[in-house]
Amino acid sequence: MIKKQVSMITAALLITMFGTTKPVFADNVLEFLNSTEQNYKAQRYSRALADLEWARKEIVSLQLAEMKGFLPDEIKGMQGRDDDSGAMMGFHTVSKTYRDQDAGHSISIEIMKGATGDAGTGLGAIFGMAMAMGGMDPSKPAKTIVQKGYRGTFTMDTNSDEGTLIFNLDGGSRVTITTRGYVDEGMAKEVAEKLDLVSIENTLR
Repeated sequence: MIKKQVSMITAALLITMFGTTKPVFADNVLEFLNSTEQNYKAQRYSRALADLEWARKEIVSLQLAEMKGFLPDEIKGMQGRDDDSGAMMGFHTVSKTYRDQDAGHSISIEIMKGATGDAGTGLGAIFGMAMAMGGMDPSKPAKTIVQKGYRGTFTMDTNSDEGTLIFNLDGGSRVTITTRGYVDEGMAKEVAEKLDLVSIENTLR
């Protein structure tokens, strides 16, 4: 009874102090940027650069979390599992894998954000050329898939039943859907239908 009363009093104090029962967290990014400014004015350039790097890491973490929000929790009854995400050489990447152990099927969705550029330059151009070269491989016939006004390129490795559907979006982002154990592009198209390509493009532009 005493513990319950103490808990109630503590909760009341928190509400009085913060106006909400939700935890209040400091904005680390703004704190690092403020520290950067102070160190810059004091001509402590090494510290200022270190603060900027910490701010960058915080912002990258926020963007990766935002990108993960575009990946569905489940597809066709298969629960998704987050794969490794991270940032390297200006590219931010998140992915999720969905498996049907009984049927031997799996689906992976990857969202990659490039540093700069649009669908015709930078990241989009690099992967566009890669897909074009893949289309020249007779074992991987290429097809154009149109979903919600976006054109993607689907290739199929007939030897392994692995299909890959890639959408290069404006702003330097790319969405890749990989299916395993399916004989054609049908499942990749269904997965693409579940994705909000417009929001992905606009958010990561």
